[in-house]
Amino acid sequence: MRSNDYFAEIFLPDERRTPLNDKNARAMIKKAIPKGLYEYVIARTKYFDNVFIEAAKNNIDQVVFLGAGYDSRSYRFSDLITKTKIFEVDTKPTQEHKISLLHKNKININERIEFVPVDFEKGNLFDLLNECGYDKIKKTLFMWEGVTFYLSNNVVVQMLKTIKENSSSGSRLCFDFQTITNNDELIKTDLEDETIKFGIKNDQIEIFVSENGYRIVEHVNARDMEKMFLILENGEQFGEILPIMNFLLIEHIE
Repeated sequence: MRSNDYFAEIFLPDERRTPLNDKNARAMIKKAIPKGLYEYVIARTKYFDNVFIEAAKNNIDQVVFLGAGYDSRSYRFSDLITKTKIFEVDTKPTQEHKISLLHKNKININERIEFVPVDFEKGNLFDLLNECGYDKIKKTLFMWEGVTFYLSNNVVVQMLKTIKENSSSGSRLCFDFQTITNNDELIKTDLEDETIKFGIKNDQIEIFVSENGYRIVEHVNARDMEKMFLILENGEQFGEILPIMNFLLIEHIE
């Protein structure tokens, strides 16, 4: 089973692209990463795709990709972007490399896409977004994929606050996170620059969301992910996802 991101390989260096067509190499990669992560990334791509597609089909005014990286939704679903303004936020070097690869592979960049270069340590995110045409009065979907894990609780809460202060009621934020009962349950990546820091206690998710001025539109836990995205045509389930993994789609309320 693979994810829906058929553009992903164009962003990979040659040495990492080769294993894509080698089943044995894929199996080795799967064994080398934390159990259930391979399946989780497949489910996450599909879920975030669905959230983006629904928003674009309903002509939401704006979509902001926070830490866009090599996200390809604005290109895979370009035909759906007719009225929606897209803002891809990330560091300038990453954006320049991404744009060069898109040009190299003759992939059209929709005219409604704005690249917003930001230094996350120094730049004021919404000042930069405003300079690029962002309008806080318009309803917006914020996509925050694969980011919260590496941030402290204070930073995550501050981002929720900042988004609420700079968006209209009804705007939404989609992000993924892990649940915890204590910090010992945080995934160990063994990578110094990718230490997992953030999690929400199992029985505190709704409280966490409401305390920060939002309501839950949809909460998808690991079992939901498996049923939604990992069932093969023959009815069998393709792997399992760690029970601590979650998606949240939340909405800004007054």
